[in-house]
Formats: sequence, C-alpha cells, structure tokens
Amino acid sequence: MSPLVAIAGSAQVNRSYSPAVRDPEAAPAAAAELGSELARQGCRIVVYSSDPDYLERDVVRGYVGSGRATSGSILVRGRYQQDVDFEEAQRHPEVFAVVPESTDDWEVSFYRSLLTADALLLVGGGRSTFIAGLIGLSRRIPVAAVAAFGGGAEKTWQRLNNERGVATEEEVALLARPWQPNAAGPIVTALCAQVRRRADEERAAGRRTVAGLVTALVLLLLALATIPLAYAAPAGGWQNLAVLVAAPMIASVWGAIVRNAYDGNGNWLRAAALGSAAGVIAFLLFVAAQLATNPGLLDGDAARRLVFFVLAIGFIGGFTSEVVYAKLRDQDVTQTPVLPPGGPR
Repeated sequence: MSPLVAIAGSAQVNRSYSPAVRDPEAAPAAAAELGSELARQGCRIVVYSSDPDYLERDVVRGYVGSGRATSGSILVRGRYQQDVDFEEAQRHPEVFAVVPESTDDWEVSFYRSLLTADALLLVGGGRSTFIAGLIGLSRRIPVAAVAAFGGGAEKTWQRLNNERGVATEEEVALLARPWQPNAAGPIVTALCAQVRRRADEERAAGRRTVAGLVTALVLLLLALATIPLAYAAPAGGWQNLAVLVAAPMIASVWGAIVRNAYDGNGNWLRAAALGSAAGVIAFLLFVAAQLATNPGLLDGDAARRLVFFVLAIGFIGGFTSEVVYAKLRDQDVTQTPVLPPGGPR
C-alpha cells in the first residue's frame, strides 16, 4: 500500500516563530511543489486544516494539481461539525476522504493521528510542528524536516541531525540545503526511501521474533524433558548429575530468550549468553547452599527431586539476568558467613 505522509507546517508573515521563519513568501510555492511530488511518487497524504494560515492548503493544491491524485488519496482529519473547505474538493471530491475527529481538542487528535502515518513532512511551523517531529523521531517514523524555511521544522532537523532514526547522513544533509527549484523531488524520494527502510526493519524484526519464539518453545520442551531423564538415570550416578547441570542451563537460555522477545529486542545470541551465565550462577549458589546443610544431597534419590527446583531457578535467572548481575556487582549474593570449625551446627 502507498505510504501515508502527514503534513504539518506554516509560514505566516506576522507570526512569531522560534527559530524565525525564513522567506515566508516562497514557502507556499515550495509546499505546493512538495505536494505535487508526493502525488507523483505515489504517496497518500493526511492534512488537518484548510485554513490559509497553514501550508497544508498549498500542499493539497500542488497534490491535486499534479493530476496524479487518486481516489481517497487525501485523508482529511478535521474537527467534528466544522467545515474543511479545500477548493480542490469542489472539483475533485473523490480524491478526499474526510474523517471527522470526535473531540474539540485538536492537539490530541493531531498528535494521536501521527502514530498512524508512515512518514511526516514538516515545513516551517511552530511548537506543534516541532512536537510532531519529536513524536516521529521517538517512534522511528521517517521525518522530512525541511530546514530551509526555519521554524519548528528547522528545530526538528537539528534533532534529526543528532538522532537520525532511519535516515542516512546524506538524507539529513539534503534537508538542510537552501530551497531551489526542483528541490522537492530529492526530498520526497529520500522520504520514501526511509519508509521502505523502516518497513524492511520491521519485517526483519518480525522474523527474528518468530525465530526467537520457536527457539524458546524448543528449549521449553528440552527443559521439561530433563525431568523424566533425571528419573531414568541411575540414582547418584554421573548421568543424574549431568541432567541436574543441564536442566538449569537449558532453562536459563529459555528464560533469556523469552525475556528478549517480551522486550522486543533482537540480539538473541547476546541474551542467550548473558541469560545462561546468570541462570548457572543462580543454580550454583542454590546448590551450594543446599550442600552446606546436606553434604550428601547429590548421592541419593534427592538429586532427582532437585531438578524441579533448578529448572525454575534457571528460568528465573535467565529471565531476570540484569537483577542477578546487579546483585553480583553489589556483592549481595556472594557474601556468606564463615562456617565455624567442624562445619555447620
């Protein structure tokens, strides 16, 4: 489906901006050129007001004037029971899809709708434009902040220059160039490239999540399989001890991968390595504490019953590995009292 680009910005001559808007007389023509290029490259747009104080009106003018606008390609999110009067809607009503907002608080509707857009295009503008840019950057939504006209878009570009998100260094530099004829084409092309890049990242993340969850399911089955193996192995034999050691290792990797999928991270190997180490440490401390009070614990049938405990300890250790490492750094876990001569009494 074609990307949906949210439009925000203004360049009023008699309005105070921070930073100041530059060349406000040329901004409407630039917005119209950007709108035309968005239509040519197959993007849909979402606008919020037909007020001439905002550049959305000019973007729509260029978009429809390109002759490339398709049915429903301009989404209008206007206030409920308030007319959104675009001149182009009189001649081409099929191009516009009006979705009235249910609240009079336009800021809530505006900022919330940004999360449904595939990209943001900012030109000039004030506080709301800048906040829209920050929302886009925080959610890794592709942002084209045209810095040439100053205002909130330039302020967003300054943040974009430090926190590029899915934009490349060349794409960020492109947005800082002075406005010239035919500048809209490269800007929209770069924005569409960001959209494709983000979509590729999301698909790759989805594949990693599926692979991680399948791996976690396999490890769950292997961890549960250690219970019958413990009872099948000879009591007190090395096979029984091998199962006792393997059970928490498998469970800790299982717990780490489950936590990694829960958090939405993609570095499975790192999670598995840190989780297994934390789970094994928790297992060793648990067994050491048991042996301190019962030295013959591993010689008989009791080792089999330990499997149930070490499975849970291994999983918790892997799932909460950061807690285990924090306690180790604080030396919470390793500080034990010195036993009196002759052993525990």
